[in-house]
Amino acid sequence: VPFVSYWSVGNSYDFQITKIKQQWKEGELTKNDSTTHIANFEVIDSTETSYKIRWKVENDLSEYNIPEKFRKRFAKYEMTEVIYETDELGVFKGIENWQEISKNTKALCEELIDVMSEDPSIDKKELTKVMQPLISVYESKEGIERLVFKEINYFHFPFGLEYSIDEPIVYEELLPNMFGGDPIKGDAKIYFEKVDFENSYCLMVQEMQLNPDDTRDVILSLLKKMGIKDKDMKKAMKTAKFSINDYNTYEFLYFPGVPIRIEASRETIIDINNDAGKGIEKTIIELIE
Repeated sequence: VPFVSYWSVGNSYDFQITKIKQQWKEGELTKNDSTTHIANFEVIDSTETSYKIRWKVENDLSEYNIPEKFRKRFAKYEMTEVIYETDELGVFKGIENWQEISKNTKALCEELIDVMSEDPSIDKKELTKVMQPLISVYESKEGIERLVFKEINYFHFPFGLEYSIDEPIVYEELLPNMFGGDPIKGDAKIYFEKVDFENSYCLMVQEMQLNPDDTRDVILSLLKKMGIKDKDMKKAMKTAKFSINDYNTYEFLYFPGVPIRIEASRETIIDINNDAGKGIEKTIIELIE
């Protein structure tokens, strides 16, 4: 199955993007948030070696509970345009207008702080402190590409390779270390559940589990940071659990290179000293016919 982009200037597709975040503590569901918005993919330029894409996406401002009298003031923030480039095969290369996105997001946050702090019960300094992590994500090109617009990375993940459908592709993946330090290795594989050559259709699956050696190293690092003494380390190691598991499905029309449905799911489990927590993050991209 060859994943090569066959796009032309003017090609345009609408997608529904759903993001789900769930968290459990000691087996009880403590968080269950979801958002849904519409995004448009449009090819705005094409050369022998590249494509330029406009990814236009709705912003959900309802979560900020903006008072009715201020709604018009925030109308300019209802859409975000991302301009990014791929190579001639459709492999993602980078967002071009990330600085503009960063500037607009910072302006949005500053206006939100001004408006929300008009409420006498809200401390402006505390609110600024709460908003700072969101602002900091937008301050770098890498943060915007990897954390804010992850759906673009999922969209382009399969491109640039020709895949064998006879046996799984096994490889090593590098994950950002959420506790700092070197990346964490993951054992990954790709295989196909369905292929219809006549209609250029396929369903590709990507699975990833945290590498056992790196799992052990992360647990040791966490236990040391928690101040657990060496004599208690062996006992804690026997019951401690830390795992990251991905299960992503890519349902595509590989010619011309358009996803029908992508579902990316990551499960994270941390259980140290009987303090168990689990989180699931999902991103679902669905073509609107």
